[in-house]
Amino acid sequence: MRIRRTFTNDFKREIAEAVISGQAFQLEISRKYGISIVTISRWKKEYQAGKFFENKNPDTTRLEIKVKELKRLVGELTVENRTLKKIIELVEPQKNGRVSGRKICLLA
Repeated sequence: MRIRRTFTNDFKREIAEAVISGQAFQLEISRKYGISIVTISRWKKEYQAGKFFENKNPDTTRLEIKVKELKRLVGELTVENRTLKKIIELVEPQKNGRVSGRKICLLA
């Protein structure tokens, strides 16, 4: 018979945050810790409902979750923005310079 394990709220919160933020996949965490994917999904729902926060005020909890989501989104957009700037830096010399030994004529 399998022994029932118990996890602290801090551990559950860490797992939920890792999955929600995209740092790790549910399957990856499931295999690493031997936790069911269904359990991880339940922890995500409980996290989003504010169960793992010390502050019991639901409004504050919702705002904290929203702030974390927005920080994650800002991080994604920053990476995307930097990538696009690098692409532009690589393409600009080709637009203004020579390509294959011939000058490019740009129409305005």
